[in-house]
Amino acid sequence: MDKYHVNPTPMGWELTDQQSQETVLRTLTKDEMFTGLDSLMEGKTASVEVYDRHGALEEERPYPGSSHPVSTR
Repeated sequence: MDKYHVNPTPMGWELTDQQSQETVLRTLTKDEMFTGLDSLMEGKTASVEVYDRHGALEEERPYPGSSHPVSTR
């Protein structure tokens, strides 16, 4: 299973592959990140941890999965 982190940046949001430490996706808004995640993770088995601006874990999104939290959108 691949593991990714979503973190805020001064310019928006960034998705990082935790194994390679490479940036996979950058967006301006969190909503754009979630839309991009759904497309990028299609057909993959992965876990995406989303962190808030204070560095705290906000949610974990499993892929594939239809039970993504909605409360943070």
